Amino acid sequence: MKNRLDIMRWLALTLIAAMAVFHYRGMFSSTVHLFSNPLEDMSHGWVVPLVSVYVLWRQRNALRESAGAPSWAGAAWVAAFLTIAWFGGCGGQSRVEQVSFIGLVWALPFAFWGRGVERLMRFPAAYLLFTVPVSSFIDFFTIHLRMASVSMATGILNGLGMAVERSGTALFSHVPGGTFNVDVADPCSGIRSLFAMMALTAAYAYFTQKEFLKKWGLFFFSLPIAVIGNMVRIMSICMVASWCGQDVAMGYYHDYSGFVIFVVGVCLMFSVGERIKKMDVSKVLKRGSSKVGKAKEPHFCASGSSNFRSSFVIVAVASVLSVVVFMAGSMLPAPEYGAVTFVSETLPERVMDFGSDVPWFCQNPQCLKMADERSLKKGVSDGVEGYVCPVCGKLMESKSLGESTLLPKDTVILKRNYRSDDGSVYAVSVVIQGRNRNSIHRAELCLPSQGFVMEKARRVPLKLSGRMRPLMVREIDAHRPAGGGRMPVKLDGRSIWLDPSDSSEDSGRGMDDISLVYWFFSRERECCSHTWRILTDIWDRSVHNRINRWVMVAVTCSPPLDTPESLERFDAFLSDLYPQLMPIR
Repeated sequence: MKNRLDIMRWLALTLIAAMAVFHYRGMFSSTVHLFSNPLEDMSHGWVVPLVSVYVLWRQRNALRESAGAPSWAGAAWVAAFLTIAWFGGCGGQSRVEQVSFIGLVWALPFAFWGRGVERLMRFPAAYLLFTVPVSSFIDFFTIHLRMASVSMATGILNGLGMAVERSGTALFSHVPGGTFNVDVADPCSGIRSLFAMMALTAAYAYFTQKEFLKKWGLFFFSLPIAVIGNMVRIMSICMVASWCGQDVAMGYYHDYSGFVIFVVGVCLMFSVGERIKKMDVSKVLKRGSSKVGKAKEPHFCASGSSNFRSSFVIVAVASVLSVVVFMAGSMLPAPEYGAVTFVSETLPERVMDFGSDVPWFCQNPQCLKMADERSLKKGVSDGVEGYVCPVCGKLMESKSLGESTLLPKDTVILKRNYRSDDGSVYAVSVVIQGRNRNSIHRAELCLPSQGFVMEKARRVPLKLSGRMRPLMVREIDAHRPAGGGRMPVKLDGRSIWLDPSDSSEDSGRGMDDISLVYWFFSRERECCSHTWRILTDIWDRSVHNRINRWVMVAVTCSPPLDTPESLERFDAFLSDLYPQLMPIR
């Protein structure tokens, strides 16, 4: 009976694997694209699956010996991860699909071969989580990493005799012959090297440390190791800037200085690993030694017909669930696509005492000029008549080059710059989602690409006249250091270099200190949380099979909303704009 059960298990696993390759084909393609994109710094993802496969091959004999009876607990986990796979696939969320795939890599062997195999599958499956890109979700953590690295680098450089001053995340020196100004941007925060260092340290700890606590102890040291490595990199850039000039430091050396983090990190990892290896934790481990010993899995004999039937049911249930979910995902009809009738088709020309104008954007990548409509003249460029750029003479459009390139073509964007006599500027941008969820993304992803440094973010209730309850918005305070510079915009693996003025959230010129206020709404819901909007969008697509189209309203305020008077004035502005923008709400 055991031979029959083994044949059934392997046949079922082969069928599920074949259908999984087809079901996850989009996720695999997206993941490979992210690994190949240098702006994502996910190149370590190529090595991660190889490490997992090597671990499985290394413990192949242990896996064979630990194979036992199928487990209902494993089948329950299979059902849970298949549910995640359904929501990720129907909701168009590749990261959610990645999590479901990694979970099934662990749960299916658990269901088919029991607890002994499950324990051996934990590390190789969990290690695959390092292929999931998460840096874009923790952008507010990067500012703390940047501040920590810059503060430590400043103290050490001054201790070495180099006169360096710090302003926020920027380091500068006015010493004659060694002047420089280095700003530590988000890509240099160390968040990307952190995940690569964590992956490397996890593999090193697994292969070199014998005790459970020692493995986790070394793994937790990956965070300070990555921070120290990034600090050394910043120091080296400042030293090169002082000795060889800022152009050399921020050019060739900056592009290849990432190897500094790797060298420093590996040396520290080896050093910490050797120290941990010499530590004695046997007394702690003895307390739980009886519980972590190898479990005895039941095996089958000729008379175990009841066990065979139970095992057959478990394997059959896990297999049928997998086949049903994978097949249903490919056979589901196109979701219902609703019209947007709950938002105005245009923005008002005047709000309170604010006059307005429509911003236009040059599509020449070497120019990227933004100008108000009143200052433009019509002409002909490349045989097409329209507003032409006053700088390069190329045609201008109502969308920026980044929006035209990165956003889906059915995305609708309304923009106006509102100005008052006292110099206040409110740049309003309304983005209406198309069929693709990529029409709308978090405004936090745009600010760094425009050269802004985010200082703090918070949820703010705005009391608008005519509303029964406050409007919850997300407010971000940011500033742009001198010479913000051109930086890359990233969106689902695609990238383009943009100028700080090339932005829907920065349509007002001369904005160095700003407050960005945004919120989302649909026909039925309203929120200021990007995560909540994504979750509800996944639910609508997966359960109701409809695209519940969302609208994002973003207002860039200059000067920032840092006083009670400026907040009161902004409340009055929105109280007048809101009913004109959303007349039926």
